[in-house]
Parts: sequence; structure tokens; C-alpha cells
Amino acid sequence: MADIPPSYNPPPPPPGTPPPPAQPGYGLPPGYQGPTAPDYPQPYTQQPWQQPAGPGMMVAAGAGGIVYQVSGPAAWSIGIGLVSVVVPFFFNFYFPLLPIAGFISAIRAIQRGRVIGGVIGIVVNILGGIVSLIDSGLILK
Repeated sequence: MADIPPSYNPPPPPPGTPPPPAQPGYGLPPGYQGPTAPDYPQPYTQQPWQQPAGPGMMVAAGAGGIVYQVSGPAAWSIGIGLVSVVVPFFFNFYFPLLPIAGFISAIRAIQRGRVIGGVIGIVVNILGGIVSLIDSGLILK
């Protein structure tokens, strides 16, 4: 082997020559028929049976999504905003810092994926801040 230069490639066999014989190895046992087809369809060919979802289930799923959007910090923000809007109309009292806390809670709700509730909380707290400023006499008096 050391006498053959490294760039030597053997010539291809002439056309029409049979392939070399296979190496001897393990053969099939005598009388082997091979696997037969099963009487049932294969699991990967079966289509899963699915029952269509009813309209009540779809409404419940949509309602669950909306409830999630207005829960947690968004609910606190909306509640704080409603308190800061409603209380000055029924009592001779206003909350000057409550809309700021509600606004911060609305930002936290948006950061946690509750965008709809957070936006509602921001709007209600801005209205609560305006009501507090009007009731304090800083604007429109």
C-alpha cells in the first residue's frame, strides 16, 4: 500500500459487468413469509374523532378570556378609578392620590398581559383624577 501514490484512483469497471457478490451473512429462516397486514388500521392512519364545540362552550371560553383581562391588578385599577369618580358626587370628600395609585396598578396590569383591563383602568383613573382636580378647586371653579 505504501507503493501506491496518494492521487491514484482505480479505473471504473467496464460497462456490463455484474455487481460484486454480496457478503455472506444472516439469511432469512426457511419458510419465512414476512409480516401480514393487520385486521385493524394503523394508529397513525386513524383520524381522531372530535366533537364540534357547541355555541355555549364558545361563549363560555370568550367570557373566560374577558374575565381574565379585567381581573387581578386591572380589577384593582378599575375599582380605584370608580371610587375616585363616584365618591365626590355622593359625599363631600375626594381622594387626590387615589387615581395615581390606580394608574400605577393599570400599568402593572398591562405589563402582565391584561391589556384590555389596563386600558379601561387608565381611562377611569384619568377621569377620577379630573374629578378630583375639579372637586379640589384647582380647575373649573
